[in-house]
Order: sequence, then C-alpha cells, then structure tokens
Amino acid sequence: MIEHCGFVLRIAPAEGQVDDRLVFLGDDREGTALEVMAVELENGDLYVIHAMELRRRYRAQYEEAKRWRT
Repeated sequence: MIEHCGFVLRIAPAEGQVDDRLVFLGDDREGTALEVMAVELENGDLYVIHAMELRRRYRAQYEEAKRWRT
C-alpha cells in the first residue's frame, strides 16, 4: 500500500515528539481504505507506528490521492 498510495502527507511532530509523521492513504488488496502512519529512520527506512481503516479526518486527502496512485 505504501508503494502505491499516490502521495504522502507529512505531519509536523506533536509536542513531546521529535520526528515528522508520514501518512500514507490507500487501499489494501481487498479494496479497504487505509491510513498508515510511519516515521523515517536515520537510514531512510520507514518504521510503521499506526495502521487502521481510514478515518473521516483523512477522507478528503484520500480522495485527492486517488488521482496520483500508481
């Protein structure tokens, strides 16, 4: 899903956090809309910290991302 999401939302760290959050919006193999949140490690790898069905707060961005999915 991360490889085909379309575009990535970058969210500034909340108070007490140091890393930006990267939010990937897309579908799983069965077509379920998902949001996956990760932080980028120093070596460039991603560490997934959150994955769940898409919430209303990201619906508009999800619809926009459909245009850019590969």
